[in-house]
Amino acid sequence: MSTTFQYTGLPSPALTLRLERFLAALAAEIGALHLPKLAGVVLGGGYGRGEGGIRRTPEGDRLYNDLDFFVFARGANRREAARIDRELQLLAERCGKELEAAVDFGPVKNLAALRRVAATLMFQELRRGWRPVWGDADPTRFIPELAPEALPFSEAARLLLNRGMGLILAGERIAAGGDDPDFIMRNIHKAALGAGDALLLAAGLYRWRGAERAAAFREYVSREAMPPPYADLYEEAWRYKLEPQPVLPADPPAAWRQRRAFYLDAVRRAAGAPSGAAAREIAAGLSRRSQHERSFVNLLRWLRRTRKIRFAAGAFDAPPVTVLGRLYRELSCSDGIPSASPELRRLWSMFN
Repeated sequence: MSTTFQYTGLPSPALTLRLERFLAALAAEIGALHLPKLAGVVLGGGYGRGEGGIRRTPEGDRLYNDLDFFVFARGANRREAARIDRELQLLAERCGKELEAAVDFGPVKNLAALRRVAATLMFQELRRGWRPVWGDADPTRFIPELAPEALPFSEAARLLLNRGMGLILAGERIAAGGDDPDFIMRNIHKAALGAGDALLLAAGLYRWRGAERAAAFREYVSREAMPPPYADLYEEAWRYKLEPQPVLPADPPAAWRQRRAFYLDAVRRAAGAPSGAAAREIAAGLSRRSQHERSFVNLLRWLRRTRKIRFAAGAFDAPPVTVLGRLYRELSCSDGIPSASPELRRLWSMFN
């Protein structure tokens, strides 16, 4: 591999060299597994796009984010796919300890099936930023390129759902005494990034590079007459992603409430609801925004996983849209820091 590629959003020659050596060793280990249907493994996520975070330590630069690997097969049946996933999971556990970072191999996907996931933010971002690790699978040959405005509204809803749940979990840590600054700061900043990114997605204005999104979101805030501090919170979160400083602010609850206000306003705006709208109106707005995605498959997916029937108006909605409406209601129910209900946690674990 060439060392000209910069895996991190800020320069770190030592970390780049360490990653190059790690990926070369990883490729050799993958090859030694002798998995006949495995076509290729690529590095995606922040480091695959050249926007990974750097944790500065007295001992030198370290990785901050997970290493996200995408795994591709040619014609693997269920049994063969299960073997690939199992072998790579064992490899991930060994490698993560060596690298002092989480190594995540996503579930294997047959190359011929990649068209089915093309209309997702995850795979469109992969198409625009990845590094080969092992094999010759080129995802750009199998994933059709879509413009941001072609992505479905449920992708914005899914992003808001995951980032909102992270915000709730960070609030719970603060309420418990704030004994995990890294978890708290990472998740409140991700909530701000997710709020801005989801609004750009919903408006068809998403940009594939982080710095470009920050500029686009500042323009969006100005055009939509949103509170100017929202753009500042977004840019602060983007800087944190590149070079995190996991230190709690002087008033953690106030910092959390500030991000919650930004996040809740983003959900309301994404739903197309007026200022002051009740949680029920916002849930209905989310459903309307995603009406073109309603399907019998969504109904079956909900029934199969929850064993429950949704209310008639949203029975055919994409599940993340429904769960986001519930999360909004719980997050906005009081001025204090709420705790997620068991039912919300259960639904989020099913549909995040």
